[in-house]
Amino acid sequence: MTTSSDNLHVPPLVDSPHSPWGWLIVVVLTAAMTTLTTYQSLRRYEELRSGWSWDLAYYNQWYWALTFGDQKISVRPIAAYAQEGPSVWKMNYLSPLRFALAPIYRVFPDPRTLLVLQSLVFWWVIPAAYGLVRAESRSEGAAISAAALVPLTPLLWPLAWNDFRELQFVTPFVLWAVRGVRERSVGWAAIGIGGMLACRQEFAIAVMTFALLPPRRPESLTVSLRWRDAMILLGLGWILFGFFGYLQFVVGHGTPDAFIDQFLGPRAGLAETTWTAAEALVLGLGGWAFLMLLAPRTAVLALPWIWSLCNGRWALRFLSTTEWHHVRYAMPMVAFVLAAGLVGYARLAARLIPRRFGRLELAAVWLVAAALGGFGLRDVSRRLEFAPISFDRREAAEIWAWIRQVAPDDAVLADYDVSAPLSSRRLLYSYKMDTNLPPGFPKLGPEFRWLFARNNWSPLNSLLDQGFSVVYRGPHLTIAHRRTLHLAGFSNFFRFRANNSSR
Repeated sequence: MTTSSDNLHVPPLVDSPHSPWGWLIVVVLTAAMTTLTTYQSLRRYEELRSGWSWDLAYYNQWYWALTFGDQKISVRPIAAYAQEGPSVWKMNYLSPLRFALAPIYRVFPDPRTLLVLQSLVFWWVIPAAYGLVRAESRSEGAAISAAALVPLTPLLWPLAWNDFRELQFVTPFVLWAVRGVRERSVGWAAIGIGGMLACRQEFAIAVMTFALLPPRRPESLTVSLRWRDAMILLGLGWILFGFFGYLQFVVGHGTPDAFIDQFLGPRAGLAETTWTAAEALVLGLGGWAFLMLLAPRTAVLALPWIWSLCNGRWALRFLSTTEWHHVRYAMPMVAFVLAAGLVGYARLAARLIPRRFGRLELAAVWLVAAALGGFGLRDVSRRLEFAPISFDRREAAEIWAWIRQVAPDDAVLADYDVSAPLSSRRLLYSYKMDTNLPPGFPKLGPEFRWLFARNNWSPLNSLLDQGFSVVYRGPHLTIAHRRTLHLAGFSNFFRFRANNSSR
Protein backbone atom coordinates (compact mmCIF):
# COMPACT_ATOMS: atom_id res chain seq x y z
CA MET A 1 0.00 0.00 0.00
CA THR A 2 1.23 3.49 -0.81
CA THR A 3 0.28 6.86 0.59
CA SER A 4 -0.72 9.67 -1.73
CA SER A 5 1.56 12.59 -2.34
CA ASP A 6 0.51 16.23 -2.29
CA ASN A 7 1.64 16.39 -5.91
CA LEU A 8 -0.03 13.44 -7.60
CA HIS A 9 -2.07 15.67 -9.90
CA VAL A 10 0.89 17.74 -11.06
CA PRO A 11 1.96 16.78 -14.59
CA PRO A 12 5.40 15.19 -14.74
CA LEU A 13 8.12 17.65 -15.59
CA VAL A 14 11.52 16.64 -16.88
CA ASP A 15 14.38 17.95 -14.78
CA SER A 16 15.88 21.07 -16.29
CA PRO A 17 19.68 20.99 -16.29
CA HIS A 18 21.47 22.57 -13.36
CA SER A 19 23.09 25.79 -14.47
CA PRO A 20 25.97 27.49 -12.66
CA TRP A 21 24.24 30.76 -13.51
CA GLY A 22 21.36 29.84 -11.26
CA TRP A 23 23.51 29.47 -8.18
CA LEU A 24 25.57 32.51 -9.16
CA ILE A 25 22.41 34.65 -9.27
CA VAL A 26 21.32 33.27 -5.90
CA VAL A 27 24.71 33.88 -4.30
CA VAL A 28 24.89 37.44 -5.63
CA LEU A 29 21.34 38.19 -4.44
CA THR A 30 22.06 36.71 -1.01
CA ALA A 31 25.28 38.70 -0.68
CA ALA A 32 23.52 41.90 -1.74
CA MET A 33 20.70 41.48 0.80
CA THR A 34 23.16 40.55 3.54
CA THR A 35 25.33 43.57 2.84
CA LEU A 36 22.37 45.93 2.72
CA THR A 37 20.68 44.84 5.95
CA THR A 38 24.02 44.56 7.77
CA TYR A 39 24.73 48.18 6.89
CA GLN A 40 21.21 49.21 7.90
CA SER A 41 21.38 47.33 11.21
CA LEU A 42 24.78 48.77 12.10
CA ARG A 43 23.60 52.25 11.22
CA ARG A 44 20.54 51.87 13.42
CA TYR A 45 22.83 50.72 16.21
CA GLU A 46 25.10 53.74 15.80
CA GLU A 47 22.07 56.04 15.84
CA LEU A 48 20.81 54.36 19.05
CA ARG A 49 17.69 53.14 17.25
CA SER A 50 17.84 49.46 18.21
CA GLY A 51 14.50 47.70 18.32
CA TRP A 52 14.89 47.05 22.04
CA SER A 53 18.36 47.92 23.24
CA TRP A 54 17.94 46.18 26.60
CA ASP A 55 17.56 42.79 24.88
CA LEU A 56 20.64 43.36 22.74
CA ALA A 57 22.44 44.42 25.93
CA TYR A 58 21.45 41.12 27.51
CA TYR A 59 22.75 39.01 24.65
CA ASN A 60 26.00 40.95 24.44
CA GLN A 61 26.62 40.84 28.19
CA TRP A 62 25.73 37.14 28.22
CA TYR A 63 28.34 36.42 25.55
CA TRP A 64 30.85 38.69 27.26
CA ALA A 65 30.35 36.99 30.63
CA LEU A 66 30.57 33.54 29.02
CA THR A 67 33.72 34.13 27.00
CA PHE A 68 35.66 36.72 29.06
CA GLY A 69 33.94 37.33 32.39
CA ASP A 70 32.88 35.48 35.52
CA GLN A 71 29.79 33.92 33.89
CA LYS A 72 27.51 36.28 35.83
CA ILE A 73 25.16 38.81 34.24
CA SER A 74 23.42 41.88 35.63
CA VAL A 75 21.18 42.48 32.59
CA ARG A 76 18.41 40.02 33.42
CA PRO A 77 15.32 39.99 31.18
CA ILE A 78 12.18 38.72 32.85
CA ALA A 79 9.50 36.42 31.43
CA ALA A 80 6.11 35.44 32.85
CA TYR A 81 7.59 32.23 34.23
CA ALA A 82 11.24 32.99 35.06
CA GLN A 83 14.03 35.57 35.11
CA GLU A 84 17.38 35.18 33.38
CA GLY A 85 20.58 34.79 35.40
CA PRO A 86 22.53 35.85 37.29
CA SER A 87 24.38 32.76 36.06
CA VAL A 88 24.76 32.57 32.29
CA TRP A 89 23.52 28.98 32.55
CA LYS A 90 20.11 30.05 33.86
CA MET A 91 18.12 31.03 30.75
CA ASN A 92 14.43 31.44 30.06
CA TYR A 93 14.73 29.69 26.70
CA LEU A 94 16.43 26.63 25.33
CA SER A 95 18.59 27.79 22.43
CA PRO A 96 21.77 25.81 21.70
CA LEU A 97 22.39 28.12 18.73
CA ARG A 98 23.81 30.81 21.00
CA PHE A 99 26.58 28.45 22.12
CA ALA A 100 27.49 27.67 18.52
CA LEU A 101 28.08 31.40 17.93
CA ALA A 102 30.23 31.89 21.04
CA PRO A 103 33.60 31.10 19.37
CA ILE A 104 32.96 33.81 16.77
CA TYR A 105 32.02 36.31 19.47
CA ARG A 106 35.20 35.51 21.39
CA VAL A 107 37.26 36.60 18.38
CA PHE A 108 35.11 39.71 17.74
CA PRO A 109 33.60 40.68 21.13
CA ASP A 110 31.10 43.45 20.37
CA PRO A 111 27.30 43.87 20.04
CA ARG A 112 27.84 44.57 16.36
CA THR A 113 29.18 41.05 15.90
CA LEU A 114 25.77 39.72 16.89
CA LEU A 115 24.05 42.03 14.40
CA VAL A 116 26.34 40.91 11.59
CA LEU A 117 25.88 37.23 12.44
CA GLN A 118 22.12 37.58 12.32
CA SER A 119 22.23 39.26 8.91
CA LEU A 120 24.53 36.55 7.58
CA VAL A 121 22.29 33.66 8.61
CA PHE A 122 19.01 35.49 8.02
CA TRP A 123 19.41 35.74 4.26
CA TRP A 124 20.31 32.09 3.86
CA VAL A 125 16.56 31.99 3.28
CA ILE A 126 17.25 32.91 -0.37
CA PRO A 127 19.36 29.84 -1.27
CA ALA A 128 17.05 27.72 0.90
CA ALA A 129 14.04 28.96 -1.13
CA TYR A 130 15.90 28.31 -4.38
CA GLY A 131 16.71 24.76 -3.32
CA LEU A 132 13.18 24.01 -2.14
CA VAL A 133 11.51 25.21 -5.35
CA ARG A 134 14.17 23.55 -7.51
CA ALA A 135 13.52 20.24 -5.75
CA GLU A 136 9.73 20.62 -5.92
CA SER A 137 9.37 21.87 -9.50
CA ARG A 138 12.55 20.48 -11.08
CA SER A 139 12.77 23.80 -12.94
CA GLU A 140 15.80 26.06 -12.76
CA GLY A 141 13.84 29.07 -13.96
CA ALA A 142 11.09 28.59 -11.39
CA ALA A 143 13.65 28.25 -8.61
CA ILE A 144 15.48 31.44 -9.60
CA SER A 145 12.27 33.42 -9.92
CA ALA A 146 11.09 32.20 -6.50
CA ALA A 147 14.40 33.20 -4.91
CA ALA A 148 14.02 36.66 -6.47
CA LEU A 149 10.57 37.01 -4.84
CA VAL A 150 11.86 36.34 -1.33
CA PRO A 151 13.28 39.85 -0.69
CA LEU A 152 9.83 41.23 -1.56
CA THR A 153 8.37 39.57 1.54
CA PRO A 154 7.44 42.68 3.57
CA LEU A 155 7.85 41.36 7.12
CA LEU A 156 11.32 40.01 6.42
CA TRP A 157 12.69 43.55 6.54
CA PRO A 158 11.69 44.61 10.07
CA LEU A 159 12.74 41.14 11.20
CA ALA A 160 16.17 41.65 9.64
CA TRP A 161 16.54 45.03 11.39
CA ASN A 162 15.29 43.81 14.75
CA ASP A 163 18.62 43.39 16.54
CA PHE A 164 19.85 39.92 17.50
CA ARG A 165 17.49 37.14 18.53
CA GLU A 166 17.83 33.40 18.00
CA LEU A 167 14.16 33.24 17.00
CA GLN A 168 14.94 35.28 13.88
CA PHE A 169 17.55 32.79 12.60
CA VAL A 170 14.99 30.08 11.90
CA THR A 171 13.57 30.72 8.40
CA PRO A 172 16.21 28.95 6.26
CA PHE A 173 16.12 25.97 8.60
CA VAL A 174 12.33 25.73 8.25
CA LEU A 175 12.67 25.63 4.46
CA TRP A 176 15.39 22.97 4.63
CA ALA A 177 13.29 20.94 7.06
CA VAL A 178 10.23 21.10 4.78
CA ARG A 179 12.40 20.06 1.86
CA GLY A 180 13.92 17.18 3.80
CA VAL A 181 10.63 15.82 5.09
CA ARG A 182 8.91 16.22 1.72
CA GLU A 183 11.61 14.35 -0.20
CA ARG A 184 12.37 11.95 2.69
CA SER A 185 15.97 13.11 2.82
CA VAL A 186 17.51 12.38 6.20
CA GLY A 187 20.33 14.83 5.50
CA TRP A 188 18.18 17.86 4.68
CA ALA A 189 15.72 17.00 7.44
CA ALA A 190 18.52 16.74 10.00
CA ILE A 191 19.99 20.11 8.99
CA GLY A 192 16.61 21.83 8.99
CA ILE A 193 15.13 20.28 12.12
CA GLY A 194 18.41 20.51 14.01
CA GLY A 195 18.63 24.21 13.19
CA MET A 196 15.01 24.81 14.17
CA LEU A 197 15.42 23.13 17.55
CA ALA A 198 18.66 25.03 18.11
CA CYS A 199 16.89 28.36 17.62
CA ARG A 200 14.11 28.10 20.20
CA GLN A 201 12.10 25.46 22.01
CA GLU A 202 8.82 26.56 20.36
CA PHE A 203 9.89 24.87 17.16
CA ALA A 204 9.63 21.47 18.80
CA ILE A 205 5.86 21.91 18.33
CA ALA A 206 6.48 22.72 14.66
CA VAL A 207 8.54 19.55 14.27
CA MET A 208 5.62 17.53 15.62
CA THR A 209 3.34 19.03 12.97
CA PHE A 210 5.69 17.76 10.26
CA ALA A 211 3.88 14.45 10.82
CA LEU A 212 1.11 16.03 8.70
CA LEU A 213 3.45 17.01 5.85
CA PRO A 214 2.91 14.73 2.84
CA PRO A 215 5.81 13.23 0.86
CA ARG A 216 6.53 14.60 -2.57
CA ARG A 217 6.25 11.18 -4.21
CA PRO A 218 4.06 8.14 -3.45
CA GLU A 219 5.60 5.84 -0.88
CA SER A 220 4.71 2.79 1.19
CA LEU A 221 2.58 3.21 4.27
CA THR A 222 5.44 1.81 6.35
CA VAL A 223 7.74 4.66 5.33
CA SER A 224 5.04 7.26 5.99
CA LEU A 225 4.38 5.91 9.47
CA ARG A 226 8.08 5.77 10.24
CA TRP A 227 8.54 9.46 9.34
CA ARG A 228 5.35 10.43 11.16
CA ASP A 229 6.44 8.68 14.35
CA ALA A 230 9.93 10.15 14.12
CA MET A 231 8.60 13.71 13.86
CA ILE A 232 6.21 13.30 16.79
CA LEU A 233 8.74 11.63 19.06
CA LEU A 234 11.50 14.08 18.21
CA GLY A 235 9.39 17.19 18.81
CA LEU A 236 7.67 15.83 21.90
CA GLY A 237 10.94 14.62 23.38
CA TRP A 238 12.63 17.98 22.88
CA ILE A 239 9.84 19.96 24.54
CA LEU A 240 9.24 17.54 27.44
CA PHE A 241 12.71 16.29 28.27
CA GLY A 242 14.82 19.01 26.70
CA PHE A 243 13.09 22.28 27.50
CA PHE A 244 10.89 21.32 30.46
CA GLY A 245 13.69 19.22 31.91
CA TYR A 246 16.06 22.17 31.62
CA LEU A 247 13.57 24.54 33.29
CA GLN A 248 13.03 22.14 36.18
CA PHE A 249 16.75 21.72 36.68
CA VAL A 250 17.88 25.37 36.56
CA VAL A 251 14.74 27.30 37.63
CA GLY A 252 12.35 25.14 39.63
CA HIS A 253 9.84 22.28 39.51
CA GLY A 254 6.84 24.53 38.91
CA THR A 255 8.34 26.44 36.01
CA PRO A 256 6.98 24.24 33.17
CA ASP A 257 3.45 24.77 34.54
CA ALA A 258 4.06 28.53 34.69
CA PHE A 259 5.35 28.43 31.10
CA ILE A 260 2.14 26.75 29.90
CA ASP A 261 -0.08 29.09 31.96
CA GLN A 262 1.08 32.14 29.99
CA PHE A 263 -0.74 30.79 26.92
CA LEU A 264 -4.04 30.24 28.74
CA GLY A 265 -5.08 33.83 29.44
CA PRO A 266 -7.81 35.89 27.72
CA ARG A 267 -7.53 36.19 23.95
CA ALA A 268 -9.02 38.31 21.20
CA GLY A 269 -12.34 37.28 19.71
CA LEU A 270 -12.77 35.45 16.42
CA ALA A 271 -13.66 38.55 14.39
CA GLU A 272 -10.70 40.57 15.67
CA THR A 273 -8.32 37.65 15.22
CA THR A 274 -9.52 37.09 11.65
CA TRP A 275 -9.05 40.74 10.72
CA THR A 276 -5.59 40.90 12.36
CA ALA A 277 -4.55 37.71 10.57
CA ALA A 278 -5.82 38.91 7.19
CA GLU A 279 -3.93 42.17 7.54
CA ALA A 280 -0.74 40.42 8.63
CA LEU A 281 -0.94 37.89 5.80
CA VAL A 282 -1.84 40.21 2.91
CA LEU A 283 0.28 43.21 3.88
CA GLY A 284 3.00 41.32 5.74
CA LEU A 285 3.55 38.36 3.41
CA GLY A 286 2.27 39.58 0.06
CA GLY A 287 1.89 36.98 -2.67
CA TRP A 288 3.00 34.08 -0.45
CA ALA A 289 -0.29 34.33 1.46
CA PHE A 290 -2.13 33.36 -1.74
CA LEU A 291 0.43 30.98 -3.25
CA MET A 292 0.35 28.84 -0.10
CA LEU A 293 -3.29 27.99 -0.93
CA LEU A 294 -1.95 25.91 -3.83
CA ALA A 295 -0.25 23.62 -1.30
CA PRO A 296 -2.96 23.26 1.35
CA ARG A 297 -1.42 20.29 3.16
CA THR A 298 1.76 22.28 3.63
CA ALA A 299 -0.12 25.47 4.50
CA VAL A 300 -1.80 23.63 7.39
CA LEU A 301 1.53 23.82 9.25
CA ALA A 302 1.27 27.62 9.31
CA LEU A 303 -2.24 27.78 10.79
CA PRO A 304 -1.27 27.31 14.48
CA TRP A 305 1.32 30.08 14.20
CA ILE A 306 -1.08 32.46 12.45
CA TRP A 307 -3.71 31.89 15.10
CA SER A 308 -1.40 32.08 18.14
CA LEU A 309 0.16 35.30 16.84
CA CYS A 310 -2.96 37.18 15.76
CA ASN A 311 -5.38 36.41 18.59
CA GLY A 312 -3.86 39.02 20.86
CA ARG A 313 -0.08 38.61 20.85
CA TRP A 314 0.87 40.86 17.93
CA ALA A 315 -0.65 43.01 15.18
CA LEU A 316 0.78 44.90 12.22
CA ARG A 317 -0.14 48.24 13.83
CA PHE A 318 2.59 47.68 16.44
CA LEU A 319 5.15 48.59 13.77
CA SER A 320 4.20 52.25 14.24
CA THR A 321 4.97 52.22 17.98
CA THR A 322 7.86 51.65 20.35
CA GLU A 323 6.63 48.04 20.48
CA TRP A 324 7.69 47.34 16.90
CA HIS A 325 10.44 45.02 18.08
CA HIS A 326 7.73 42.49 19.02
CA VAL A 327 7.65 41.69 15.31
CA ARG A 328 9.98 38.86 16.33
CA TYR A 329 6.91 36.90 17.43
CA ALA A 330 5.79 36.89 13.78
CA MET A 331 8.86 34.90 12.74
CA PRO A 332 7.30 31.40 12.95
CA MET A 333 4.27 32.54 10.96
CA VAL A 334 6.47 34.18 8.33
CA ALA A 335 8.68 31.09 8.01
CA PHE A 336 5.83 28.60 7.57
CA VAL A 337 3.73 30.77 5.27
CA LEU A 338 6.80 31.35 3.13
CA ALA A 339 7.56 27.62 3.04
CA ALA A 340 4.00 26.78 2.00
CA GLY A 341 3.99 29.61 -0.54
CA LEU A 342 7.18 28.32 -2.11
CA VAL A 343 5.77 24.80 -2.40
CA GLY A 344 2.60 26.26 -3.92
CA TYR A 345 4.62 28.32 -6.39
CA ALA A 346 6.65 25.26 -7.36
CA ARG A 347 3.47 23.23 -7.95
CA LEU A 348 2.05 26.01 -10.09
CA ALA A 349 5.27 26.17 -12.10
CA ALA A 350 5.20 22.42 -12.64
CA ARG A 351 1.66 22.74 -14.03
CA LEU A 352 2.26 25.77 -16.23
CA ILE A 353 5.71 25.27 -17.74
CA PRO A 354 4.77 22.27 -19.97
CA ARG A 355 1.93 24.28 -21.49
CA ARG A 356 2.34 26.27 -24.70
CA PHE A 357 2.20 29.68 -23.06
CA GLY A 358 2.90 28.39 -19.58
CA ARG A 359 6.09 30.36 -19.03
CA LEU A 360 4.30 33.60 -19.87
CA GLU A 361 1.50 32.66 -17.49
CA LEU A 362 4.03 31.93 -14.74
CA ALA A 363 5.71 35.28 -15.43
CA ALA A 364 2.34 36.99 -15.03
CA VAL A 365 1.82 35.23 -11.68
CA TRP A 366 5.31 36.31 -10.63
CA LEU A 367 4.55 39.94 -11.51
CA VAL A 368 1.31 39.89 -9.51
CA ALA A 369 3.11 38.35 -6.52
CA ALA A 370 5.89 40.91 -6.83
CA ALA A 371 3.35 43.74 -6.96
CA LEU A 372 1.59 42.43 -3.84
CA GLY A 373 4.94 42.17 -2.07
CA GLY A 374 5.93 45.68 -3.14
CA PHE A 375 2.61 47.10 -1.94
CA GLY A 376 2.99 45.38 1.42
CA LEU A 377 6.60 46.45 1.74
CA ARG A 378 5.59 50.05 1.17
CA ASP A 379 2.91 49.76 3.86
CA VAL A 380 5.30 48.13 6.36
CA SER A 381 7.97 50.77 5.68
CA ARG A 382 5.49 53.61 6.20
CA ARG A 383 4.35 52.12 9.49
CA LEU A 384 7.94 51.88 10.70
CA GLU A 385 8.51 55.53 9.84
CA PHE A 386 6.03 56.45 12.58
CA ALA A 387 7.87 54.47 15.26
CA PRO A 388 9.23 57.01 17.80
CA ILE A 389 12.94 57.80 17.68
CA SER A 390 14.58 58.36 21.06
CA PHE A 391 17.48 60.58 19.95
CA ASP A 392 18.30 62.62 16.89
CA ARG A 393 21.61 61.95 15.17
CA ARG A 394 23.39 64.87 16.82
CA GLU A 395 22.46 63.79 20.33
CA ALA A 396 23.30 60.18 19.51
CA ALA A 397 26.80 61.24 18.42
CA GLU A 398 27.28 63.15 21.67
CA ILE A 399 26.12 60.16 23.71
CA TRP A 400 28.51 57.86 21.87
CA ALA A 401 31.43 60.16 22.68
CA TRP A 402 30.77 59.60 26.38
CA ILE A 403 29.98 55.90 26.05
CA ARG A 404 33.48 55.37 24.69
CA GLN A 405 34.91 56.87 27.90
CA VAL A 406 33.27 54.31 30.17
CA ALA A 407 35.95 51.94 31.44
CA PRO A 408 35.41 48.16 31.27
CA ASP A 409 35.23 47.86 35.08
CA ASP A 410 32.90 50.82 35.65
CA ALA A 411 29.41 50.01 36.90
CA VAL A 412 26.68 51.88 35.01
CA LEU A 413 23.04 52.79 35.58
CA ALA A 414 21.59 53.51 32.14
CA ASP A 415 18.38 54.15 30.27
CA TYR A 416 17.18 51.21 28.17
CA ASP A 417 17.83 53.00 24.89
CA VAL A 418 21.58 53.34 25.49
CA SER A 419 22.14 50.03 27.26
CA ALA A 420 23.43 47.91 24.35
CA PRO A 421 26.65 49.89 23.72
CA LEU A 422 27.37 49.82 27.48
CA SER A 423 26.79 46.10 27.92
CA SER A 424 30.39 44.92 27.67
CA ARG A 425 30.65 45.76 31.37
CA ARG A 426 30.12 43.39 34.24
CA LEU A 427 27.64 45.65 36.03
CA LEU A 428 24.95 47.36 33.97
CA TYR A 429 21.53 48.20 35.37
CA SER A 430 18.49 50.16 34.26
CA TYR A 431 15.47 51.73 35.92
CA LYS A 432 12.31 51.16 33.88
CA MET A 433 11.41 48.06 35.92
CA ASP A 434 12.22 47.35 39.56
CA THR A 435 13.83 44.06 38.58
CA ASN A 436 16.47 46.00 36.60
CA LEU A 437 17.43 48.35 39.45
CA PRO A 438 20.78 47.81 41.21
CA PRO A 439 20.84 46.36 44.73
CA GLY A 440 20.38 49.03 47.39
CA PHE A 441 18.76 51.55 45.05
CA PRO A 442 18.42 54.55 45.40
CA LYS A 443 21.80 54.37 47.12
CA LEU A 444 24.51 53.54 44.58
CA GLY A 445 27.67 51.79 45.69
CA PRO A 446 31.15 53.19 44.98
CA GLU A 447 31.53 50.91 41.97
CA PHE A 448 28.96 53.01 40.07
CA ARG A 449 30.84 55.59 38.06
CA TRP A 450 28.33 56.59 35.36
CA LEU A 451 24.69 57.59 34.98
CA PHE A 452 22.94 57.71 31.60
CA ALA A 453 19.41 58.82 32.50
CA ARG A 454 16.44 60.55 30.93
CA ASN A 455 16.22 64.22 31.85
CA ASN A 456 12.71 63.77 33.24
CA TRP A 457 13.52 60.75 35.42
CA SER A 458 12.43 61.85 38.90
CA PRO A 459 15.19 60.16 41.00
CA LEU A 460 17.95 61.73 38.88
CA ASN A 461 18.62 64.73 41.16
CA SER A 462 18.92 62.58 44.28
CA LEU A 463 21.43 60.34 42.49
CA LEU A 464 23.48 63.35 41.39
CA ASP A 465 23.80 64.30 45.06
CA GLN A 466 25.78 61.08 45.61
CA GLY A 467 28.88 62.61 44.08
CA PHE A 468 28.08 62.61 40.38
CA SER A 469 28.99 65.46 38.07
CA VAL A 470 26.89 66.14 35.00
CA VAL A 471 29.17 66.00 31.97
CA TYR A 472 26.48 66.21 29.29
CA ARG A 473 22.85 67.25 29.22
CA GLY A 474 21.12 66.91 25.87
CA PRO A 475 17.53 67.32 24.76
CA HIS A 476 16.58 63.93 26.20
CA LEU A 477 19.50 62.42 28.13
CA THR A 478 21.72 63.42 31.05
CA ILE A 479 25.13 61.82 31.49
CA ALA A 480 26.91 62.07 34.85
CA HIS A 481 30.27 60.78 36.04
CA ARG A 482 31.63 60.12 39.51
CA ARG A 483 35.38 60.27 39.96
CA THR A 484 37.63 58.49 42.44
CA LEU A 485 40.61 60.24 44.00
CA HIS A 486 43.28 58.08 45.62
CA LEU A 487 44.99 59.68 48.67
CA ALA A 488 47.31 57.75 50.99
CA GLY A 489 45.75 54.48 49.95
CA PHE A 490 42.17 55.63 50.51
CA SER A 491 39.47 56.32 47.92
CA ASN A 492 37.18 59.26 48.53
CA PHE A 493 34.32 60.14 46.27
CA PHE A 494 33.99 63.87 45.76
CA ARG A 495 30.86 65.69 44.80
CA PHE A 496 31.34 68.02 41.89
CA ARG A 497 28.69 70.70 42.30
CA ALA A 498 29.68 72.63 39.19
CA ASN A 499 27.55 70.49 36.93
CA ASN A 500 28.73 71.17 33.41
CA SER A 501 25.96 71.24 30.84
CA SER A 502 28.21 70.24 27.97
CA ARG A 503 31.37 68.34 27.21
